[in-house]
Amino acid sequence: MKIRNLLLAALPLLAACEQGAPLGPSMSPIDTLALRIASPVDTLARSAPIDTLLRAPVDTLARSAYRAPVREGYLTGADGVQLYYKTVGTGPDTVVVLHGGPGMSMGYLDRDLTPLAHGRTVIFYDQRGGGRSQLVSDPAQLSLDRHLADLEAVRAQFGLTRMKLVGHSWGALLAGFYAREHADRLEKLVLLNPAPPSAALWGEFEATVTARMDPATAARINEIAGLWFAGQVNQALCQEFLELRFATYFADPANMSNLRGGWCDVTDAVAAGLLPTHLTILGSLGAWDLGGELGHVAAPTLVVHGAADAVPFASSQGFAAAIPGARLRVMENVGHFPWMEAPVPFFTELNNFLRREGGL
Repeated sequence: MKIRNLLLAALPLLAACEQGAPLGPSMSPIDTLALRIASPVDTLARSAPIDTLLRAPVDTLARSAYRAPVREGYLTGADGVQLYYKTVGTGPDTVVVLHGGPGMSMGYLDRDLTPLAHGRTVIFYDQRGGGRSQLVSDPAQLSLDRHLADLEAVRAQFGLTRMKLVGHSWGALLAGFYAREHADRLEKLVLLNPAPPSAALWGEFEATVTARMDPATAARINEIAGLWFAGQVNQALCQEFLELRFATYFADPANMSNLRGGWCDVTDAVAAGLLPTHLTILGSLGAWDLGGELGHVAAPTLVVHGAADAVPFASSQGFAAAIPGARLRVMENVGHFPWMEAPVPFFTELNNFLRREGGL
């Protein structure tokens, strides 16, 4: 029976699940599927009513319910730096994900992006100097060229001739720099709410973040920033800082509660270095401007922008204009983290774009 027919046959049970009706001790495959779709532990099911999910494409439903196997370990990056990685799923199609920051870890998105792993292997790694990867304090080892070399090491470790590369925020900017240097090693490119492609637009972004804060929030953020450079920030203060800052990135800050991971889910030692690492990496970029440097990129490219994002729309427009044939998808009533605010359309868009010819 086709999956869609199976779902239609399960409608009465789905309604019962949503209303909390008891189920018998012996459950059929239909019952199991219904429970997996209705389960509150999954992002899609938690964020959308059952009738909305049933109107979504079949591939979205399948991914929303998928519990993918996880593997983790360390690989050797540039200069011998040890990089922590995690793979989710075991499918033949492979996607590499670059987290935002810089200086952060995969902790805020790896669990939330699990729906991408149905029929695929999704590779996450903590960039050098953050998360569970080796801590690096030497500015020369935090530079852009070292980050690009690390991504090449990831590609080689997993035997990928060409990559499907997904970058979020700073990770999208890093993906843009990688595309500039290694366009021939990309199969597809996804830029999710990309950080500005130029230093000038980054200044506009920071001004917007500040303008969205009330005075008390701005004062507290400045206080914690001062403690950072005094070496007095631990994991709890890091978490507070990022929660206050990222609240300005959402269409509705209440949607922050949909986060399944942690903004600063790291040790105190890693948290203490996050902001200095962030600034050191950005400083290594110089007065960057990728606007005229991506015209040779031939990989199919999707740029996703949340209309309520603090990052200016011109950032996403700039990337879409710079890469020939790139498609720009604007999501209304969504900010910087679209999977938390509109998971069904978000995952539908990504899964359809990343789908292999002739299969998932």
